[in-house]
Amino acid sequence: MTQWSIALTWVLTWKGASVLVRRLTGGVAVATLVALAGSAGTAAASASPASDPGHHGRVVPTSDHGRGASVPFTEYSAAGSDTNGTVIGPSDNLYTLPAEAVGRTAVTLSGSGQYVDFTLAKPANAVDLRYSIPDSASGSGLTTPLKLYVNGQQRPDLTLTSTYTWFYGSYPFTNEPADQHGHHMYDDVRTMLGRTMPAGTHVRFEIANPSIPVTIDVADFQEVAPPAPQPAGSISVLSYGADPSGQTDSTTAIQNAINAGSTQGKAVYIPAGNYLVTAHLIVNKVTLTGAGEWYSVLEGDDVGVYGNLPPSPSTNVHLSNFAIFGDVTDRVDSADVNGIGGGLQDSTISNVWIQHVKAGIWMTGPFTGLRISNVRIQDTTADGINFDGGITSSSVTNTYVRNTGDDGLALWSSGAADSGDSFSHDTVVLPILANNFAIYGGSDNSVTHDYATDTITQGGGIQVGNRFAAVPLAGTTTIADNTLVRTGTLDPNWRFGVGAIWFYASDSEGMTGTINVDHNTVLDSPYDAFGFVGDYIPNATPPAYAIDNVHINHDIVRNTGTFVFQLQSAGSDDTISNVVASGVGMDGEMACAYGITPTYGTGNSGWSGSECAFPPFDYLSTSTSSLDFGLVNLNTESPSQSVTITNPGPDAASISGVYATNGFAETNNCPATLAVGASCAATVTITPTAVQQYQGNLVFDANPINNPFAPYVVSLSAAVYNPNGNLALTAAASADNTLAGFPAGNANDGNQATYWQAANSAGVLTLALAEPAPVDRVVLELPQGWGDRNQTIEVDGSTDGSTWTTLVPSASYLFSASNADGNNVVTISIPADATVSYLRLDVSDNTVQGAPQIAEFEVFSN
Repeated sequence: MTQWSIALTWVLTWKGASVLVRRLTGGVAVATLVALAGSAGTAAASASPASDPGHHGRVVPTSDHGRGASVPFTEYSAAGSDTNGTVIGPSDNLYTLPAEAVGRTAVTLSGSGQYVDFTLAKPANAVDLRYSIPDSASGSGLTTPLKLYVNGQQRPDLTLTSTYTWFYGSYPFTNEPADQHGHHMYDDVRTMLGRTMPAGTHVRFEIANPSIPVTIDVADFQEVAPPAPQPAGSISVLSYGADPSGQTDSTTAIQNAINAGSTQGKAVYIPAGNYLVTAHLIVNKVTLTGAGEWYSVLEGDDVGVYGNLPPSPSTNVHLSNFAIFGDVTDRVDSADVNGIGGGLQDSTISNVWIQHVKAGIWMTGPFTGLRISNVRIQDTTADGINFDGGITSSSVTNTYVRNTGDDGLALWSSGAADSGDSFSHDTVVLPILANNFAIYGGSDNSVTHDYATDTITQGGGIQVGNRFAAVPLAGTTTIADNTLVRTGTLDPNWRFGVGAIWFYASDSEGMTGTINVDHNTVLDSPYDAFGFVGDYIPNATPPAYAIDNVHINHDIVRNTGTFVFQLQSAGSDDTISNVVASGVGMDGEMACAYGITPTYGTGNSGWSGSECAFPPFDYLSTSTSSLDFGLVNLNTESPSQSVTITNPGPDAASISGVYATNGFAETNNCPATLAVGASCAATVTITPTAVQQYQGNLVFDANPINNPFAPYVVSLSAAVYNPNGNLALTAAASADNTLAGFPAGNANDGNQATYWQAANSAGVLTLALAEPAPVDRVVLELPQGWGDRNQTIEVDGSTDGSTWTTLVPSASYLFSASNADGNNVVTISIPADATVSYLRLDVSDNTVQGAPQIAEFEVFSN
């Protein structure tokens, strides 16, 4: 789920002294913050001990006594292995390499001959290595080799890249280093080692180019089985012309094989190879299987396997034994570049490896009966798996998810309730944004026997909430028998900690559905173990939305940085019993009269006391988090807007620079040192030179003490209104139905080669203009080179988006290379005096495709 900036007004009482407690957990130093927000201290990087030939390294747990996924690999920590590099961490300071490493520690190799040497505890013939290298100055990434040795014998180098890493600025993030706040730093590379290596084998990774430092986090060693043979009676994609070398595009060949398998009732087999796929593969009533996740790989810019969208989702689809490796290098929420998507009713997904896509699996409901198991998802720019809207009686089990750009596993009851769904025996590690597990609304769903570690920001290990306009929580939600390690974070917008398990009433209904939280174990939470947060209600009593009917029972808490319970909501009928805690950083409860009144049962121990206090830390405040210049004129300087930054103390802050990005300009009066209580301001303008949307940032490079959030970034936006240009370029496009992979946004992206296509035989394509305009004509395009086709089109207008007037009655239009206005270009005149805020096309009767298609929907004013 998207985690946008939320500005809450909380009245906070700051007290308590800064105390930093350090401890050992599982043999690795872990820093626990107590009253020093967002930081695990200033643990400096320190050189590791000298190489010890007898040192076998540390195996990293991926589950806990039946909680979590049973994975086919053994994970080893670089920081716990033989190395002459530099061990960094432990630290959970945002925007640092240790914070995004498993266990908050890693090893940096920066000098000639530096290495990490792993000693195998189990036989293996393959390895997946998690690493980080720096970004390029342009933000496009670097590549560098890494030497590989097995028992001293050199093997082919690995190629490391930062093409898929390093995002900057504020959500949804950019690839511009100037926007600061670099994060999403790690990636994975995998390789086969040949024959199986026995336990005791030394596998060494050594820096090859000391000018580019390499940070190694963990290595996942695995004994991979031989390729699975073609099932009897199945269809091979090779027989339809698919290219296993990846040199030519196999999209059409594989799709033809899938269509044949669906028609003939036969499985479709993907032999070992790397297949270039440049569009969605559409599956329905078919089994698609490969030789194995390490052998059969679908890869490409727009690769994805998709079911048909509801209300007619695909059914009886079975996907297994292959990998999907995308080429997604940024986060664009409108881009349909997920590994697996659409609707898959009464279907299964198993033994699939997904990497470098937007979301690993994004399912769009309503539908029922999907079973996902034994899946591995890594290095996405958004969620790992999301059940979006009305998905019922479905499950995810024994699945491993790491390094997602948003929630690891999520249920989002958008428009319709997810119900009867379960996440069980899954492991989610290092969601870079948001939660390991999340339930947004819905009814009778569960998160059980799962294992979560190392949340980064704006989330916790498990969240249950009414937010993102989800259908409100109902029935009984079960959170049971889970283990959460180092989960929960400091939210940089709220400026307070988020719990390892937390409940959030964001939507106006509050939360009334029953939530049972039983037999969970919370270990090493940097902040609170359990958090109740209700959005603030100004001038109300109580001042926050309510969270009711949460029942916490028989849970264990070991080592929290702040509180066992952080109570920031109203609520009643909440009960707490048999919660046993130790190592509590501040107090049993943080309660500031928000109106919640839990009932305390028997068996609670190891925690007591209540206070209204937050850990103190220094931060500056900006007068706004964003500036929207609205519509501005081409080649004309906009009116100015200003942002004030204030230092409330208790220490002076240094300001090393203030600047604006992406076409915006600023002037400021900020001094090099901003005294306690002082403010300074920056004034921003833009002089646009193109008809487009402009987005940038105003950056205050300021650094007060104990603050992990510097620099401070204010987002900037503007749209150009040019009455003599194409108004669609700054409009928002939507459609009532869309074929997966061909979104409405393709129709106003200024590119005649990309197009919207409806999923049905008729469709409505709508543009919301940036401002009301007297429209003179619309120009419709299809890609050049397409054959002649007719489409029936009606043009409607509206001032409010709900009441529509027919501007041009329905008629048939020919799209042809010989059109008078250009190759496949059709111009439709609009009657005079039609001033509208919205335009829509009702399109049907495509004489070639059968479904509406529009490449460009251009709009011009009088």
